[in-house]
Amino acid sequence: MGFEKVVLDKVEKIVKADNLAGFYCGTLSVVCTAAEANRIAKKLSKDLGTKIQISQDGSYGYLFDFVA
Repeated sequence: MGFEKVVLDKVEKIVKADNLAGFYCGTLSVVCTAAEANRIAKKLSKDLGTKIQISQDGSYGYLFDFVA
């Protein structure tokens, strides 16, 4: 299973919808609340063993970058 598919499956379980997240140029974009964004970052960081940088999208959600 590809990296993006694994990540999207984990995000889907938190936001309870599969059409609210996607990748663009390696950045994960998710339509979610601040609380959900924090849960997503903690879950991905723990499960994937990597640091996550969160940025708020100006309109509707959050962007997640995977930091080496």
